[in-house]
Amino acid sequence: MYSTAYIILFLLYAVMALMYRYSSEYGKKWIKAASILVFIFFFGLRGFVGDDWLIYYPTFQSMYSDNVVNVVTSMQGSDLELGFGLLQAICKFIYPDYHFFIFVCCTLQCALIYNFFRKRVDNLPLAFSIFVCMSGLEIEINLLRNSISLFLCLNALDYLMARKPLQYFALCLLATTLHISSIVFIPLYFFLHKRLPLWLFVAIFVFSAVFLVAQINFIGPILLYAASFMGELYQDLVYSYIEGEMTAIQGFLSIGFLERLFTGCLIIRYYNKLVKISKDNVMFINAFLLYFLSFAFLREFEVASRRVALLFVFSYWILWCDLFKCFAYKGNKILYAFFILCYGVLKTHSMTNEPKMQYDNIMFNAKSYAERYTIYKSNYKDFARV
Repeated sequence: MYSTAYIILFLLYAVMALMYRYSSEYGKKWIKAASILVFIFFFGLRGFVGDDWLIYYPTFQSMYSDNVVNVVTSMQGSDLELGFGLLQAICKFIYPDYHFFIFVCCTLQCALIYNFFRKRVDNLPLAFSIFVCMSGLEIEINLLRNSISLFLCLNALDYLMARKPLQYFALCLLATTLHISSIVFIPLYFFLHKRLPLWLFVAIFVFSAVFLVAQINFIGPILLYAASFMGELYQDLVYSYIEGEMTAIQGFLSIGFLERLFTGCLIIRYYNKLVKISKDNVMFINAFLLYFLSFAFLREFEVASRRVALLFVFSYWILWCDLFKCFAYKGNKILYAFFILCYGVLKTHSMTNEPKMQYDNIMFNAKSYAERYTIYKSNYKDFARV
């Protein structure tokens, strides 16, 4: 089982979350520190895990290390954004080792995600456990540029709620120098903070669920119609892309869909309570709705729907923690905790149980680049990014 190490990580955070709940203030400080150290040890000292290293290791190796100014020359012909290239160059200038670069990135990510959590959650290891099972693993391991960019945007949300546009847009623009996907956060300033009437939230959620169940395709036909005016070549390109994407979509009913439906129903049931717990939850409830809409209306394009949804998955990291505070009866809290535990193990297993995710740590004789490249090549014919 390639997923064993990741399941252990999830369960470790779950145990620490339980310990945190019954610890003294002094004990909580130590558990918080342990949560952060585990995060940095597990992700910051990982070997060639996942598939992003197939891109970033060669680009890191090809960069000049004698002068940071040469970064522009180093990046000629590269698809990497300037900010990320500068980060690579600075790390290589300080210490020209790829694993040092990964450690620096992870430390930066941990600092950003901790700053995001510390203002919003009481139980830090609980937030980390939800982070791990709800796409945090994928973000950390397979989306190196996206992760730092996304976490910068999450820290900008404080300025969104405080209605400070200059600080918010400055952080979002900085994030786009690491990954262009962060441009999505710029228009969010104008509506993410606005509380929807419950009836409108319900209407949008139900309509989106019905739309998904009905499996209505509308983007593909629109693209094909537009391509028909551009010539046969473009029409064939669009058709081949749509056909390739659609092969990954097999129906709507899945455990993930049922979980999203379940989460949406909980949010509807405790909508007012969640908002009373924290005014920031208005923002996270809206983000969850955008997460759900991404799957419903981009269903035709598996990669696009997943990538867009990942930008809003942060809503889970906060809302799942705050939902514990909404239950009046202890039995309901236990059932909810049992759901998170079972689903978390299942989700973590499904995300990581494949050869490329076999965990390596550089402190314990991790396989070299050549060894992992051979393993990857023997198991995956397509070297495109997952």
